[in-house]
Amino acid sequence: MARIVSSIAVFTFATLGSRLPAQDAPPPAQPPTQAPAPSGDPSTIPPIPKLEWAFGPYKLKLGGYVKLDAIHDFNQIGSTNSFDPRTIPVSHDPTIPDNNTELTARQTRLALDLTGPMHVYVEGDFAGAGDAFRLRHAYGEFAVDAENKILGGQTWTTFMDAEAMPETLDFESPTAFPQIRTAQARMTHDLGNGNYFAVSVEDPDNDVIVPAGVVGTTSNFLPDIDGAFNWNFEQGHVRAGAWTSAVRFDNANGTTENHMLWGLNVATKIKTVDKDNAIGQITFGDGIGRFRGGDAAAVTNGGSVVGVYVFAIMGAYQHYWSEDLRSNIVYSWAGGDAPSSVPADTTKRTDYFAANLIWQFMARAWTGLELLHGSRSSFGQEYGGDWRMQASLRFDF
Repeated sequence: MARIVSSIAVFTFATLGSRLPAQDAPPPAQPPTQAPAPSGDPSTIPPIPKLEWAFGPYKLKLGGYVKLDAIHDFNQIGSTNSFDPRTIPVSHDPTIPDNNTELTARQTRLALDLTGPMHVYVEGDFAGAGDAFRLRHAYGEFAVDAENKILGGQTWTTFMDAEAMPETLDFESPTAFPQIRTAQARMTHDLGNGNYFAVSVEDPDNDVIVPAGVVGTTSNFLPDIDGAFNWNFEQGHVRAGAWTSAVRFDNANGTTENHMLWGLNVATKIKTVDKDNAIGQITFGDGIGRFRGGDAAAVTNGGSVVGVYVFAIMGAYQHYWSEDLRSNIVYSWAGGDAPSSVPADTTKRTDYFAANLIWQFMARAWTGLELLHGSRSSFGQEYGGDWRMQASLRFDF
């Protein structure tokens, strides 16, 4: 084990997705820990076969998994069942334990997938308040012709690359990875050979920080507009995403301020040696913090609206020690800039590190151990960090 852990440290990147042993079905292009990318993306390989029933031209599949996580934090963090560095206090918080142990099965997931002349996908998990069942994905899509598909419903934003998601035991995933599920209408055009472009109109959900002493209301008066282009090649793919939106601040003094937001994301996933894969991503723009639940803009003390600029990078590598043993190592960093009117404890920078070892002991079951570290610094020049150890056991069906 010491030799394996030592070897993990030499890697600098992890690819996505849990893989099946060679004797099972071919591995999916993305892990079953997330919904399959809408089939409007022609590079998508079908996911692991699920329980299946046929009804005329349609097939109904039941999928999901049961997952148990055992988590121990060695320092203070607000998110005890997912590793979100933004919840790490930058000064001691008496309401958060100094260390904490938790066992949870709230990531357990259920999905229904209907395929045929049209495609409908619905998925949920138990990560709602009080372990309540919550909606993750609910969309339908159909082919307009041989090259164009239309999607409507809730799923991953067009801005992100769902195929460049690293495999972590942690439910949160790297904070520098833009990742939201949102209501949208999307058109995807197949360019052949795994290449495509997509455009979408999506739900705007941009939070605006209003400083104390400034009175007014904020609103999203335009929908998000997203676009993406995917270039596929023998060793992998490169995908570029773009996003724009707008926010408004109606000052109590009668003035109105509008501000346009924007963001760019470039992601790649490539094959390296044998089954190994690498992922790299760069994301930047005014307001892109909203893709991880952060603030998109801020109001100055003078009543003007400015976007919160963020620059983020992520790298990951997945290595197979054998057919049933694999490791991932992931690092991400994100830094932002905001006006002086924001509260001093507002997050300025975060980083996220994860390294794991996963044993696929059965075709549809695996267990793993993961070490995580994260940190947060604020605009008030304060700092906080946490180490976490997580063990997981998952059964797919």
